[in-house]
Amino acid sequence: MNFFQRLGAFRYLLTALAVALVAVGGTAAVGAVRSDGTPPKNASADLAATAPAKTPKVRTTTARPTPTRTATKAATPKATPKVTKHKTKTQPKPKAKPSPAKTKKAEVRKVVTRKSVVRRKAVTHKAKPAPKSVVDGKISRTEVLARARTWLTDPSISYNMNGSAAGPGGVEYRTDCSGYASMALHLDAPGRSTIDLPDVAHVLSNKDDLKPGDLLGIMGPATGGAGGHVMIFVKWNDTSHSSFTVYEHSGNPDRPHKSVYDWPIQDSRGTYLPYRYDNIVN
Repeated sequence: MNFFQRLGAFRYLLTALAVALVAVGGTAAVGAVRSDGTPPKNASADLAATAPAKTPKVRTTTARPTPTRTATKAATPKATPKVTKHKTKTQPKPKAKPSPAKTKKAEVRKVVTRKSVVRRKAVTHKAKPAPKSVVDGKISRTEVLARARTWLTDPSISYNMNGSAAGPGGVEYRTDCSGYASMALHLDAPGRSTIDLPDVAHVLSNKDDLKPGDLLGIMGPATGGAGGHVMIFVKWNDTSHSSFTVYEHSGNPDRPHKSVYDWPIQDSRGTYLPYRYDNIVN
């Protein structure tokens, strides 16, 4: 039984109850008239009063509830909306941070790698200067030219076979061509002459073998005094070895100086030969 059927039955019950109450109320009214001691006016009235009242028949109709649209709508279940599922974007997992111990190891490895990659700079070692020569000892070509330059272009050292001037270390050497060569070669002071210089030097077989610090001269027996001359070879001025430079001490100009000559060189005294000091170091 639905709600409306129940409501119809309830209304029917209320109607019956109302009819019963009306019937009981009429009877009670008649008795009350009689009990007040007032005689009825006539017998018919009395009979009418004493006769039971007819209860009118009441037709009860069970009202059938008419289904309404609201009921239909209520009875009809609503369609369940579809649930739209949205795919959630997966966030990238955070990279695990290295533990402090691993980080330290990695840093140490990096430092070691950097140290291994770093290229060491080439250390250039300067050549140690050759030890200075001793009297009549071995001497380098560089030292020979360096000693010769100490008198070079000094106007105070004029050409004089009987004069002298201080060389390196304050030792006095004769101020002529052979005295100048002896000072440069660090020979015993006051120096050898053109006559005995060949005793500590030898003649080269080829003039192309001349190197800085060698000698060019007219020397040997019968070259004493102004009979001979000696010069210190410096360099060749061309590849054909046709021109060369020397240091020499002569009267023109009157001091040790640098001169340039062409090969072959000769004068009234003869032809100049190439010499090399026996103790010179190549």
